[in-house]
Amino acid sequence: MKRELQIILKLAPRILAYREFRKKILADEKLDQMEMEEEAKKLTDAIISLGPTFIKFGQVLSVRPDIMPEPYIRQLSRLQDEVPPASFEEVREILEKDLGTQFKVLDNVPISSASLGQVYLGESKEGKKVAIKVVRPNVDKVVSNDIKIMKRLLPLLRFVLDKTFVDLMKTFVNEFSTRIFDEMDYNKEANNLRNIKEALKEYPGVKVPSLIKSTKHVLVMEYVPSEKVTSMKILSKYDRRSLSYKVFKIFMNLLLNNDYFHADPHPGNVGVNEDGDLVIYDFGMVGRVDAKTRNILVRAYYALTSFDADSLVSVMDDLGAIDPYSDREILAQGIDLFMQNLQGIEVDQMEIEDFLDISNQVFYKFPLRLPYKLVLPLRMISVLEGTCRNIYPEFNFLEFSERLLDEEGYKTKVVLEQGREVLQNIRKRIVDSLLGKKKKPIIPVRKEKRSYLPQLLIISAIIVYIITKNDILSILIALFGLSFIRF
Repeated sequence: MKRELQIILKLAPRILAYREFRKKILADEKLDQMEMEEEAKKLTDAIISLGPTFIKFGQVLSVRPDIMPEPYIRQLSRLQDEVPPASFEEVREILEKDLGTQFKVLDNVPISSASLGQVYLGESKEGKKVAIKVVRPNVDKVVSNDIKIMKRLLPLLRFVLDKTFVDLMKTFVNEFSTRIFDEMDYNKEANNLRNIKEALKEYPGVKVPSLIKSTKHVLVMEYVPSEKVTSMKILSKYDRRSLSYKVFKIFMNLLLNNDYFHADPHPGNVGVNEDGDLVIYDFGMVGRVDAKTRNILVRAYYALTSFDADSLVSVMDDLGAIDPYSDREILAQGIDLFMQNLQGIEVDQMEIEDFLDISNQVFYKFPLRLPYKLVLPLRMISVLEGTCRNIYPEFNFLEFSERLLDEEGYKTKVVLEQGREVLQNIRKRIVDSLLGKKKKPIIPVRKEKRSYLPQLLIISAIIVYIITKNDILSILIALFGLSFIRF
């Protein structure tokens, strides 16, 4: 009960504030952008204070423009994994149980630490230096408990926010609960490492550590020393523009040319060794994209950069991102209005903020849904942009994208795909015309009258607890409020 109250007290004020912004956005009312930015910052700070589960939750939420508006996306994007490490005494038992005497830790101070695990410099019996990654003690219990609380509290959201948002959040929490447990299973990370290493084995100037041993809680890898790619030592030694493009090209090539891609390219996971090779670390967050989805993603890029709303709607339809009952023509008209804000700007002058701003507005205001398979690609692109901008402040995402797609020969492929799509559309329209088919209209959501008594009683219970610290009285008031809820 104590953890539930902590979460409610931290998040309830932020959720109520978010509700007011959401109402205004959906009603096309004027917003105070500074006020919304400040509120988004408060939400991010609250998430940080709630620990590892919520930090991970916020990181994934930061690439969901169908759930959160752009100022919230921007603030949540600053969430980092770096947290103070657990003491070595707490992890010693895990290391001894999983590794025995096969490896020893050379320094009790970890090389790096994150919300779910930490890495130590070690040595094998043969005297070879290794990196030993170990899961944080009891973090699985903490995460499991927090996930259960999230799912228990989710039904209460429907008394505060609209049904569309609640449905999106339910799906999001279910997806998140699966993903975070995968990240804590180092046998799965070992498999990710193998896949990325295989994908990059013939790529020049890149080093991926070799896997030595893995268990569910411990991962032992080859120790590959390097300097952080954004350190002043590296930035003063190499041409920043060239270095940023090299980093960009590696991670985008993984996304566009391979089944598996590294989804967390923040500066702490990319280094430069003495030979000038890029070294990639941390394979807990690796995604998979099939060939069809990769082709669709490339088509989406060209549709956006050419301000082609009709093609973009077609691409989103192929991705399953449009509600089945939405009118595609009306949707294309709305998207075209957003795109007009960027008319007249050359592609190589467009910044990633412009690119993401269009996507954020479109997903948030129209009946769209972000497919689960696009969550990690969008996260990777967002994190990669930040890393490359840290290396080279004038970094331009779309300019570099166009260069990369030219080098990889994707333009020809897209032209062929678009030609085939045009022919298919013409054929479909002819058939539909002959059969007299009509497009499915937008079905308005029926507004239901609802009582705010349950939420007032629940808020009262929280206030009573703060003032009196009386658990029993607070619980009784909350239960009385819940009794008015119709399930």
